Formats: sequence, structure tokens, C-alpha cells
Amino acid sequence: MDENKYLEKTINALFSMKKETIFLILIFLLGLALRLIAAINLPVTADDMHHVTYAINFYSAGRLITYEQSAGLWHAFTSVMYDWFGTTQLASRLAAVIFGSLSIFVIYLLTKEFFSEKIPLMASFLLAIAPFHIKNTVAEMDVMAMFFVLVSMLLFVRALKTKKTLNYIMSGLFLGLGIYTKTYPLLFVPSFLLYFVYIKRKNKEKIITRENSKKIILFLAVAAVFAVPTLTHNYLLYKDKGFLDLHFTRTLGLGRNISEQYYGFDAAFYRTSSWAGLFFGDTRHIVSGVPLLLGAADFIRKGDPIVFYLGLLGILFTFVSKKDKDYLFFLLFSILFILPFLAANILLAKHYLFLELFLIPLGALFLDGAGQKISQTYKVNAVKIFVVVLLIASLILLGLPATGISHFYGESHISQMIQFKDKNIPKTALIVADSRMYRGRINWAFQGRPYLEGIDFMNLANSKDQLSGEDINVETYFFECVPDDCGWGTVKDQPDFNASMESLADFFKKNGVLVAEFEEPVRSEVYYPFIAGAKEKVVNVYKSELMLKSSVIGIASQPKNWWIYDIGYLPKEKQFDYYITYNSFDTLLNKIAHWIVTLALVLTFLSPIYVIYLIIKK
Repeated sequence: MDENKYLEKTINALFSMKKETIFLILIFLLGLALRLIAAINLPVTADDMHHVTYAINFYSAGRLITYEQSAGLWHAFTSVMYDWFGTTQLASRLAAVIFGSLSIFVIYLLTKEFFSEKIPLMASFLLAIAPFHIKNTVAEMDVMAMFFVLVSMLLFVRALKTKKTLNYIMSGLFLGLGIYTKTYPLLFVPSFLLYFVYIKRKNKEKIITRENSKKIILFLAVAAVFAVPTLTHNYLLYKDKGFLDLHFTRTLGLGRNISEQYYGFDAAFYRTSSWAGLFFGDTRHIVSGVPLLLGAADFIRKGDPIVFYLGLLGILFTFVSKKDKDYLFFLLFSILFILPFLAANILLAKHYLFLELFLIPLGALFLDGAGQKISQTYKVNAVKIFVVVLLIASLILLGLPATGISHFYGESHISQMIQFKDKNIPKTALIVADSRMYRGRINWAFQGRPYLEGIDFMNLANSKDQLSGEDINVETYFFECVPDDCGWGTVKDQPDFNASMESLADFFKKNGVLVAEFEEPVRSEVYYPFIAGAKEKVVNVYKSELMLKSSVIGIASQPKNWWIYDIGYLPKEKQFDYYITYNSFDTLLNKIAHWIVTLALVLTFLSPIYVIYLIIKK
């Protein structure tokens, strides 16, 4: 009986939903579908391959951060995804799928704090179909970090309106989660404080009061809690071994002579800030000498021209109309610190996702104003026209290589390789990977299985008499790099290396059978299924039965090292940044830091529920 009542209430609730809520849910589902497609189809990048392996066993190994991120929440979350769903391409990108899709709800709520009527709904639609945001559905931290930042901003804006202390606390909590996901959200802290001052002055309220100080201190203190893992790692590492992680080394310079042996391979270790280049250009960053600020903005112009130009029109519209200017100041304060800092230090498109997000409400504002004019003049439903045109334009942009990682419409060969391995290759079989494949791709695709790079396999074959064990029949799968260079970009300059891999491929062709071929769209060309562009063959798979020494499987099963970590961080005591504590205080601090990691992970899993609660509450 109770079940029938619950079902009846649910049905009644569904049918009583407002039209706006129904549209919002449909927009969310559209955005989710596009991001799922992107997660499955988008090819991998060098950084992609870097992070996917660093996430393996991250949480179980008791890690706090990775050396180059000074953060660890994305890695902890993704390591749990691997435990639940396996180490697949989709699992590695679930953080971007989940939090990128949930950002659609958050941008709706944030826009609603500044604008009314149809503008928030249009903003959510613009984000749902935003090509640059969709093409960042990869194994990176930026989408997840900006989700937390957006929620924090939403709650901070509400805190200023409602004056509720709880909103300040929750805002600090989400900002802290963002900082523990990626360090650059720390640069939003002064932006929050400036907006606080602006609103207080606008409302002719006192800025420095005991109550205001209490709320701001609470906001900052809660956010600071999630910096404890990073600070603890660096404090204990320096105390034990005399050096810090990469970012702390660059900032403080402590232990640089010791850490150079570990970080010297990373260009960031020697990178310096180019503050003059922000306005006068710096050919080290942009060959043409374009000012770095313009170069940063150009990432969004190319990646999402729809939002870029609509956002600029929205800024102009705000100036010429009688609309409230609060959002303009919010935008200005939000980018005031983070934009110049990032542009002066690192020009990677993915880090400028915040520009696209902050322009979206202004783009929606312009569309609403233009739509009203068009509807009044021509007696048509301009909003419907905008939605159709924008959706078509977005689907076209997703097929262009210039808008970011390509291609959206064809599944990557790495994803196909992993699926083939999981479904068709026995766990006892030996995998041999063509060394012309980028090592990060090899490690990612085949980790957890007995595998060898082609060069290593040839070396073992040439020293067979020196290996222990009996000759046994080994089912072997060879993955050939068909175009001769699968991610390195340098094979053309190494003819002897290329020739050695060709000879290995010929061996497997003669002594095996072709069992699979993997294609993907040509990355440098436009691609739309059945309409334009072509696919190229990237990988061939050959199956062979080889007589090998039994010890070969053991060698192939040994943990692999990727850059400066062993994949899976095992044994953890042998990792270069493993530290030990020498007193009870440090031991307690280390435990607290790990407790905070667990707390952050729990809050991350609860955050979708909280966002849905905010939507229902609206």
C-alpha cells in the first residue's frame, strides 16, 4: 500500500513540474549525452595519458597529491571509478562527464541569481552544447575543478543576498574541493573578496564589521581545510628528504638542487613567468608575438566561437541597456587574478575553461534581448529559432579540429584497443606493443596485463639463452602502429628505430594472424559520419603462438614505471616522494591529512545530490 502511495506521489510530482523544469531536465540530458559521446570518442593526448595512469590505485595507495599537480581529489575520485568500472577510457573520463553535466544545472542557478525570465534556461542550453566544454571531457581536472568553483560562486552570491552564515560555509567548502582538485581555483579567493566589497558598497553597508569578518573567516577557514593534504605532503616530504613538489619548488625555491634530479625532465621546472608578455607578447609562448592575454582569449574564440561572440555582444548589450551591471563586475573580478597569472605562466587551452563558463550568462542575456526584439518585430518565436540554429552550429563545430581535441564523431583507437583487450585477450596471454606507440598509450591500454614494448620483447628474444625457465607455448598479441608514429611525433627522425619495429611487425605478420584493425578519423581533417572526412587505420592486432621461456611472462608482469612513479604506486615505500614521520605530531598530522582526503572524496560523491537539491529547492 505504501509503495502505491509513493508511486502515485512520484507520478503526480512529475506531471506537476513546471515547463521550465522540464526544459531544464531535457537540456541536462542533452548535455549528458553529448559528454558521454565525447568521453568514448575523443582521442587521447599526452597529458591525458599522463593523468590516467597516475590515478591508478591513487586512493588505495594512500597518496595525498601528485608531484606536478599539488592536488589529488581528481585522482582519488578517478581511482575509485577504476575500482568500480575498470580501467577503461570512459572510466578515466567519468569525472568530466558527471561534473561537466552537473555544471549545466549550476550555471542555470548562478545565472538566475543575476538575471530573470528565460535567461538562466538559455545559459544552461549554451553550456549543454558548448563545443569547448564538451571537448574537455577527457582525463583532466579542469572540468571538475570549475564545477566546484561554480557551486562555490553560486553559494557566495546567495550568501551576500541572504546573509546566511551557512551559505558562506558551504561556499568555502566547495571552493576548497576545487582547490584540492586543481590548484588554480586558489586565485579566485581575492575575486570573492572583491565582489564582497563591491556588493557591500553598492548596498551602502559597512564592509568591516565583526559579523562580516566572522563570515569571511569561516569561508576562508573551511576552504583552507582542503589545502591540508597538499601542505602536509610538502611539509613532511621536505622534513624527511629536503625537497618539495614541483609547484612548491618553483614558488619557494626550497630544495631545488635536490629535486632537480626528479623534476629536471619537466619543462615546468625551469619555466619563468612572463608578466611583460601579457601585453607585449612573448615568442617563447606564442611564436607570432601576440600578447599573451589575447592568446588566452583566443583559445575560447577558436574553441567556442558561439559563446565567445555572444558573450562579447552580451557585454555591449549590458552597457547600452538599463540592465543591472552586477554580473559585469562579477565577471571582471572573477578573471582579474586568474587570467593574467595563467596567461603569464602556462598557455594550455584546457586551463581557460573558466572564460567560456563566465561568458555564457552574458551570451544568454544577449540572446534574450535580441529574441524579444525579433519576436516583437516579426511575430515569430525567436527562442525556438535560436535553439535550433545554435544546436546545429554546435554539432558542426564539434566536427572541426580547430575547436579542440578531435574527433567527436569517431571512436578513438585507444578506446577500441582497451575494449578489445578486455573482451578478447586472455589474462594469461602476452601482449607486445609496437614501440612506435607513445609509451603513455601503451601503459594505459595494457596496464594490469603481462605486456612488453616491442624493443624490450626483441631484447628478450635475442637473449633467450640467458633467461630462466622452460620453453612454453605462449599466446601472444602484437599491436602494430600502422602509420609508423602513434603519438611520439619523432619517429620520422629515427629511421633505424622505425626499421627495427617494421621487422618486428613483419615477424608477427608471418607467424600470426590478423585478428583486429582499429580506425579513427584523421585528426587534422573535418569529420562528419557519412558526410565528410575519412578514417585512417591506426592499429593492427596479430595473434601468434610462440615458444618462449616461462620467465618472460613474469618479466612482462612486473610493475612498469611511468615518468617518475611506478604505475599503481607499488611498492609505495619506493616512490621518490614517499616520506616517513619522526614524531607523534607529524604522524597525527599525516593521519589528519588522509582523513581529509577521505572527507573530500565523500563530499565529492555527495555533491551531485546537493546540486539536485538546490534545483528542487529553487
